[in-house]
Amino acid sequence: MGIAGGGQLGTMMILESRGLPLSFHVYVESRDEPAVQIATDVYDREDFHSFVDSSDYVTFEFEHVRREMLEYAQKNGKLRPGFKSVELKMERHLEKEFLRDNSFPVGEFIIAKNGKEALEKSRHFEKFVIKRSTGGYDGKGQYYYHNMEGFPENEDGYFVVEKYVDYQSEASIICGRDSQGREIFYEPSYNVNKNGILIRNSTGIKDGEAVERMKEIASSLMKKLDYIGIMGIEFFLTEDGPLINEYAPRVHNTGHHTLMGTSISQFENHVRAVMGIPMEDPVTYVPSGIVNVIGTDLSGEAISKILGMGGTRIFMYRKKEIRRKRKMGHICVTAGNTEELNKKERIIEEILYPEGVENYI
Repeated sequence: MGIAGGGQLGTMMILESRGLPLSFHVYVESRDEPAVQIATDVYDREDFHSFVDSSDYVTFEFEHVRREMLEYAQKNGKLRPGFKSVELKMERHLEKEFLRDNSFPVGEFIIAKNGKEALEKSRHFEKFVIKRSTGGYDGKGQYYYHNMEGFPENEDGYFVVEKYVDYQSEASIICGRDSQGREIFYEPSYNVNKNGILIRNSTGIKDGEAVERMKEIASSLMKKLDYIGIMGIEFFLTEDGPLINEYAPRVHNTGHHTLMGTSISQFENHVRAVMGIPMEDPVTYVPSGIVNVIGTDLSGEAISKILGMGGTRIFMYRKKEIRRKRKMGHICVTAGNTEELNKKERIIEEILYPEGVENYI
């Protein structure tokens, strides 16, 4: 099996699927990426033909990988999920237009062709968010109505101008589909984001109607894309129902809680779907969630405090450079009920970010 990208998601795909009789090839930009340490074979940037040719199927851990490689894998019938699902993610405005044109619930937005036009079109909304169409993730390239410092007014290229959604909460669902059209769904989670970066999440959404609606939307989107693999979909939960913020055609940060809380992780189920091995319908064992480790490392004292709480596991990604906004790892958390889970997560957040998380992102 080939994995394009050698970061934490590719690493966890390999680690979670080591029991399967598979070899894992990774295609990387740099030999410093963590999956290089555990892959069967490693292929560099210019060697993508050999990477694809040596793999039965190819998947990706990140949307922004070499387009020629993805197209070559698609041409050879090896890319899962298919090229359409990732092509839409290469430019944010294509994803937004696809969702709107296919009647999926999304907030109001306007497409602009440069920074100046984006500022002009933002006047259509009392509150707005302007996002670069390319290259934006984890809050990068996003500018909010209350803080437009550094906005690239003279920059060419597409921007998406979105009406700010007054949501009740943010949530996501991890779902999957195999080549036969069979679908699975993990329990959705509440998400806490700051500056566009996931800080923590937890299962236990009490609004059953919203949960069922998220599953319906997820099912329709996977069918529309003829999808194979695991997908993460982020929602705004509003008075009028869930609105899609964005989808990710891969395993997703908001699904990391499945490493402890369910019968099978999102990572193994993704590998199974891509390779044509039957997926397992996940069973939720306990309320679970994660706290991301961002822009910092863990001291020995912090490790002892976190693991001493019980129902916790530490997953550090072994990235060599620590910097603001960079995800260095995550803490999985489980508890007997959602109240206890949320309490434990808040304590862990205080341990990780004694000066406040805003100083790390």
